[in-house]
Amino acid sequence: MPASNNEASIDALSAVLSEKGLDAGDLIDAINILANIKKRDAAKDLKEESNKQKQGKKIFVDKEFVYETRRDVFVYRDGRTKSGRYYVRIYDEKTKRTHSESLRTSNRNEAIVKAEQIYRERKDALRRGVKVNSINTHELIRLYQVERRKELTDIPHMGITHNSFKTLCKQLNYWEEYIKAKGHNRTALEDIPTEIGRGFAIWMKELPKQEYKDRERSNETINSAVAAVKKMYRDIAIDEKYITQAEFPIFRYLKVNKETKHKRDILEPEEFEELRKWMTNKWSREKGIDENERLKRYVYGLYLTINYYTGARNKEMLGIRWKDVAAIPTESKLDQRINRSIFIPAENSKTGKSRHIVAAVASQFERIQSHYKKAGIEINRDDFVFINLTRTKRGKNIPYNQPAMEKRLKQVLNGSGLQKKLDDTGRALTQYSARHYAATQALMRGVNIYDLAINLGTSVLYIERTYSHITAMMKSKELTAGQGRWNTIEETK
Repeated sequence: MPASNNEASIDALSAVLSEKGLDAGDLIDAINILANIKKRDAAKDLKEESNKQKQGKKIFVDKEFVYETRRDVFVYRDGRTKSGRYYVRIYDEKTKRTHSESLRTSNRNEAIVKAEQIYRERKDALRRGVKVNSINTHELIRLYQVERRKELTDIPHMGITHNSFKTLCKQLNYWEEYIKAKGHNRTALEDIPTEIGRGFAIWMKELPKQEYKDRERSNETINSAVAAVKKMYRDIAIDEKYITQAEFPIFRYLKVNKETKHKRDILEPEEFEELRKWMTNKWSREKGIDENERLKRYVYGLYLTINYYTGARNKEMLGIRWKDVAAIPTESKLDQRINRSIFIPAENSKTGKSRHIVAAVASQFERIQSHYKKAGIEINRDDFVFINLTRTKRGKNIPYNQPAMEKRLKQVLNGSGLQKKLDDTGRALTQYSARHYAATQALMRGVNIYDLAINLGTSVLYIERTYSHITAMMKSKELTAGQGRWNTIEETK
């Protein structure tokens, strides 16, 4: 084509593009888009043709029934594959289900023998009531989680609480990781060696150290995980007949030092008093902090004091509403100015039973009210006492959570210098230590164990086991009756 014709064509094309508000770049983009569409369509056509060819191939090649008189089991080669391996296919008339699996051999005679063995095993399982369809560890865990999730409740001992369910899932994840490490993540439960459970606790013990609340994973924690896994196998694998009792894994627990099992790290009375005064006189009055932070510090100091005086659990403390706090009508006017009864509803109690806690905490609650009033915070009967004072959550009646209180505890322990003393004496303090402090001090004051158990919401047996060293000290007069007298007589002779 002459150059003049090319120039004319270009000019004409430019005029068309200009008329449409386009330029040469837009034209190039359009051409590229069309090219990509054609390329994609060609690939799609090629894939469809390939699928048609595959569909045209027979699945059951060299099909042969294993038994002449039965039509519920046969071997075959898969025409869609190139391996040449045999497969077995079993149909169960009772369940109306089919089962296929590779025999991992291309030899006909070997395939027949393997197929016979698999068929006999599955029929025998049916006769014993064991489910024909196998599941692996991952599937077992998911089935168990579904069942336990149905039991979720906010009331302890009425099912499983959300925190307990979270812990359970973590424990089961350890087991799944362990099974994977042993190379059995895809293995059917009935094919996993029973002795595999023996090493689970040791495997957890040898995992990289994980610290929570400044404490390493203990043997008790590991044993709890072992118990959770065993329960899963009993409730699902055994009860639902995925395995027999003979296929139940063998587990071993770690030894727990009975001397340290119930060891409680707590503050001495003088240490707590020093901490309380520091929070009130220094920490809460620190220069340079804004008024909202100052309010938070005042409230936390009073929270910790009430916690140490009552021995209430963390969840119980954070669930207290103003309507739950009341004077005791049977007391004298003087005692009513000192003491308070705190109602703990069933949904906040670990035992799932409501109770009243009695403690000399009237002034602490009154001071919280005073601080709220100065800050312009309105108090209603249904409001939580320890409301979240973060600016974004103010006025929404949302209580603090336990991690927030643990964070504050670390702050005051470090700021007061008490943490160094704890480190020097090998003690690790948590928010829960307040409960053990309250129990210890009550026993030292001579409070009856039965009365203390009611106040704390626990059993007499637990107090006797946990604080046996204190109860022995309180019985010193009875235990040593006559001993000093006879020694004195002998010495004066």
